[in-house]
Amino acid sequence: MLAVAGAWAALASDGLGQQNPFSRLTGREQPIEASAVWYERADRRGRLVLDRSSVPALLWQEGTAEVHAVYSNRASGGGEVLLTDTDRAILRLSNLGGATFFPPDAPDGVIVELIGPAHTLVAPPVSAAELQRAARDLADSVTRINRNQVTVEVPSLGPSDNAYLADTLRLAQLGIDRANRRALRDLQSVRVQTGSRPGAVYSGGTLEITIAAGRGYAGRPSSEFIRRALDRR
Repeated sequence: MLAVAGAWAALASDGLGQQNPFSRLTGREQPIEASAVWYERADRRGRLVLDRSSVPALLWQEGTAEVHAVYSNRASGGGEVLLTDTDRAILRLSNLGGATFFPPDAPDGVIVELIGPAHTLVAPPVSAAELQRAARDLADSVTRINRNQVTVEVPSLGPSDNAYLADTLRLAQLGIDRANRRALRDLQSVRVQTGSRPGAVYSGGTLEITIAAGRGYAGRPSSEFIRRALDRR
C-alpha cells in the first residue's frame, strides 16, 4: 500500500471485508425527521426510505447496497416523478398522495404505501484505514475480472467524507460488475477525485470518478452512471 500525492494507491492484495454501511438505517442511531419516510410495497416484497431533508432527495430500498440521489420532475398527467442521475423513473407520487415504485424486479411499477417516519440517510464515518481497505478490495476484484494489475486511487478527506468515498468505491464495484467485459479489458486504474459535481469518465485505461465532497450520498454518481461510462468509452 502506497500513499501517493495525498491519495491511497491500492495494488491487488489480500481482500478484507467491510461491515454493512446500511445497518444503522434500520436502527435507532440516526435522527428521525418528518421529511424522511418509510414506504412499503403493496406486494409485501420490501420497504424503501424516501429522504427529502435535502436536495436532491435520497431513496434507499431496504436490503440493497445503494442509496439513490433522485431528482424531481413533473409527471405527465400531474403529480411528481423522481428520476435517478441516468433519468430512470424510480418513484412516482400522485397529487392525491398515492405512490408507485419502479424497482428492477417490477419495471412496470408497484404501488407503495406510506407507513411512517424514517431515519435520515447518512453514512457512518469511515477511517483512513477502512477507506484503504475498501480501495484494496476494489483493486483485488477488478484484477480478478480482467487479469491485469489494477490500481485504485482515492483521497482521504476525514471520517465523514471518507464514508461517501468508500461508498463510491462500492458503487464502482457494482458498475464494473454490470459492465460489458470487453470494456474492462484495458482498465488499469480507478481514480476517485473531488469536484463541483458528481460524474464518471472512462478513457485511456482509467476510470475517473468525481464526487462533490460535503454533499453526502448526493455527491457521487450512481453505479448505473458508472456502468454507462465504462460501456460507452
